[in-house]
Amino acid sequence: MEDMMEILNNAVTERLEIAYFKLIKENEEVKQGVEAVKELSIKLYENTDIPKEVRRQIEDYKDISDFIEREMQKFIYVEGIKDGIKLLRELGVLR
Repeated sequence: MEDMMEILNNAVTERLEIAYFKLIKENEEVKQGVEAVKELSIKLYENTDIPKEVRRQIEDYKDISDFIEREMQKFIYVEGIKDGIKLLRELGVLR
């Protein structure tokens, strides 16, 4: 069962990565947002006026926030798969 969960987790991660790049390619606002985050990250890193401890707290906040976002995406993706299976069962396509 553990191997199956690892395979599912890897598949979900791969699908989310593919979807992420497709979204960036197809949605100009998201593409601009990604570029803005990159630029802000560089500015933050290069800003010598910000004390190292504050910079570390900001980076920790971003890392934790990104982790939560990735886990939420995986959870929602798996829940969507489950919902799709339930719908197909209700429609009689799956038994």
